[in-house]
Amino acid sequence: MTMKKNVSVTCPACHEAGEFTIYNSINTQLDPALREAVRDGSLFQFTCPHCGERTVVDYPFLYHEMEHHFMINYGPLEDGAKALAMLRGKGVADADWAAEMEKTTDPYVLRAVDDRLAFREKLFIFDAGLDDRIVEIYKCMVLYQFAAAGKAQGDEEAYFFTDSKGNNRVQVTRGRETVAMADFPRKMYRDIYNEYHKRLRDIRKSEPVIDQAWVRRFLQQEGAQKA
Repeated sequence: MTMKKNVSVTCPACHEAGEFTIYNSINTQLDPALREAVRDGSLFQFTCPHCGERTVVDYPFLYHEMEHHFMINYGPLEDGAKALAMLRGKGVADADWAAEMEKTTDPYVLRAVDDRLAFREKLFIFDAGLDDRIVEIYKCMVLYQFAAAGKAQGDEEAYFFTDSKGNNRVQVTRGRETVAMADFPRKMYRDIYNEYHKRLRDIRKSEPVIDQAWVRRFLQQEGAQKA
């Protein structure tokens, strides 16, 4: 279900208080309009009723697309991982719901992120119908090639996104600066999938935090097994 509440927000410009709606959980099947409001950022934008100043209000929430079988918990990773573990039937859980989730024809994917860009990236990945673990492996390859070319300073990040023309790409950033762009060939995606899919767990049972730290652990394990 969608759960929301009204809170008081102090405008950073005029310091007056205004009312703002925050969402503890978002279910886009029950509230379809929220799907686009999340993507365009309007759901998190507070407009001061006194001076008109606009500011982004950042808060944790559970995002659920029942129709596309995925959930993303945005907030502290430890809290998100615990919440998602409960939904999987571990600990104090809704066992009936967890059982139904496992029966779905398409895998039901649960993820936890603590960064707004990472949340946005997960939406791009799942909207494209991709496995985020394969995407993270490809991003690791892009960052490796960037470093091999002598361009890295060690603080780069890579993000998958879909551009305005519908092309899937990877953006390499350093702070707020974009330092490189790479295409995301579907053939490469299939090649990575064919290489690793037998050693990847069922996506519905994989750990909730899938990021570059996860990739490094996974590839280290792969290297150890091949040694």
